[in-house]
Amino acid sequence: MLALEVALLTGRYVATAVDDRNRAEWPPHPARLFSALVAAYFEALDPSADERAALEWLEQQGPPEITAPEAAAREVVTVFVPVNDTSVVGSLDDEMLLVREARAELEAARAKGGKPLAAAEKKLAKVESRFLEAVRKALAPVPAGKEGKEGPTRAASVLPERRIRQPRTFPSSAPADMAPAPPRIVFAWPSATPTPEQRATLDALAARVTRLGHSSSLVAVRLRDDRPEATWIPDDTGRGHAGDEAVLRVVGPGQLAALCAAFERQADTPGRVMPASFQRYVRPRVAGVASAPAPLFGDEWIVLRRVAGPRLPSIRAVDVARTVRKAMMAAYGPGAPEILSGHRASGGPSERPHLAYVPLPFVGSDHADGAILGVALVLPRDAARDERLAVYRALDAWERQARNGDEETPTLPVHLGRAGELALARLEEQASLATLRTATWCAEATSWASATPVALDRNPGDLGARDPQKEAAAYAEAEATLAVACERIGLPRPARVTVMPAAPLAGADKVRRFPPFLAGKPPVQRVLVHATLTFDAPVRGPILLGAGRFFGLGLFRPLRGHG
Repeated sequence: MLALEVALLTGRYVATAVDDRNRAEWPPHPARLFSALVAAYFEALDPSADERAALEWLEQQGPPEITAPEAAAREVVTVFVPVNDTSVVGSLDDEMLLVREARAELEAARAKGGKPLAAAEKKLAKVESRFLEAVRKALAPVPAGKEGKEGPTRAASVLPERRIRQPRTFPSSAPADMAPAPPRIVFAWPSATPTPEQRATLDALAARVTRLGHSSSLVAVRLRDDRPEATWIPDDTGRGHAGDEAVLRVVGPGQLAALCAAFERQADTPGRVMPASFQRYVRPRVAGVASAPAPLFGDEWIVLRRVAGPRLPSIRAVDVARTVRKAMMAAYGPGAPEILSGHRASGGPSERPHLAYVPLPFVGSDHADGAILGVALVLPRDAARDERLAVYRALDAWERQARNGDEETPTLPVHLGRAGELALARLEEQASLATLRTATWCAEATSWASATPVALDRNPGDLGARDPQKEAAAYAEAEATLAVACERIGLPRPARVTVMPAAPLAGADKVRRFPPFLAGKPPVQRVLVHATLTFDAPVRGPILLGAGRFFGLGLFRPLRGHG
């Protein structure tokens, strides 16, 4: 067994997602750790042959298991960073790149000889001449007679307040559980059998690693003699649960050589890409342990994240949900099926589970503000293949209509009248924000709290009655209605239901701030309540209760530390 522990010395991991420069990477990809070890190897004045051999052995051990705590991504803020003072010495990057390309063409032409070789030699001489001329101009003194104009201008450009600035973002993740501090990530290869010499060599090499990801992401790396329980394991079966999986970059045989070749080819040019393979990871499940009860709603979510537009509070959840539903049905075209509309062909309400349109509010953490960060399209757990295809067909059609030019992931407009236009985009990879992760809402737990209030199926009476007996009776009726609602979606009856006037989660909006919700025929205004649920044994999410469950009301979140 081999295990490498990475301690995040600043309590934060700063690295950009491979597919989106505005998202943070989490958990850290194994390929990043290997690259950090390689960087430490080459930073030595006299790289050791033993260390190179150890790296070549490590790249053949396959994808490691990973133990990483849950982490929350910091909201990305654009900052403007001063560039090098190219106004004084000039920029030679473009000219140098042309020289490198011409030299590579010359090497390729040597095997052909004749005219191709002569043409390559001529091209190289031409670009080298241009490069030398660019160097001469960059280092040339200011022409006589122009010192008063160009001299102060060029000199002043060195000052911090006068330097050109370029927009940059630094996405980062902070582990939610900081105990023990600093937070640690462990990469483990259970089947690896390193020799004592290889272990000692890798331990010495790991001790020289100072950062993982961005240069501000300081770490300490060491070998461990044990391995904790993994939170992410490699999986090639394709049978994981949506939201409980991620695609990470890993290494394989030849990775060290590939990194060296990429460095020679790309050097310090911007936009360089780290060579790596992609591996699917899933959350491990305990063998032989029966799955916890699950509701009628499934955990195979399609998440649309907010990419632009107003930062709406959760009290607008129903408006957002209904607008997304309307857009999906319009994109599908005439004859939208029951899975999308929630209505039978005769026009009556569906009697079976259908698609739920669930806005996801930012709740449950110290800095939560209840803002809607995305919308989940939640399919029934037993949805048939043709029903699933209908949902994807509608979403694909909406994306085609919204596509702007050649963009890979089109933004989907959600028109909300005076509130403005919300822009959503399909989330293809593991979400960096916990609010947008399916696992956040579908985990197993015994205790749950409402993120949005439940629209009760029955009127419980006056919850604000001045008569204590009437008030107590109304609360008891509301709690009984919620217990039945749990059974209605396929969960066991809770051991305890507590209805409360205040929101139980940080950032969640109070009931009185939500607009009236009408349901049924004829439409009847439903009583809204917040609540907590406690079950005798863990149950799985998502938990969506009440008359507004298909539009984001009655969304519950598991309470960590309560089973």
